[in-house]
Amino acid sequence: MELKYTRTSDYELPNLTLKDNKKGTINKYGMLRLNYLKHHKKSLYTTLLMKDELTNHLVSVSKDAETLLNNFNEKL
Repeated sequence: MELKYTRTSDYELPNLTLKDNKKGTINKYGMLRLNYLKHHKKSLYTTLLMKDELTNHLVSVSKDAETLLNNFNEKL
């Protein structure tokens, strides 16, 4: 894997892009998870972002939360 860099004043920054691999929607609970990761688990957030797994993680959290909520509502 070859990285290309862009010079910005005295620094060379890598040209990183994310693939559009979104396979679902991110609902309220996914957005809450995103906010939690950004403010309380910065290393996990950065790791997921750099591995291009953040969107998949948020979609998974959204689906799991919806499933739990639907199961709870069925029991009522």
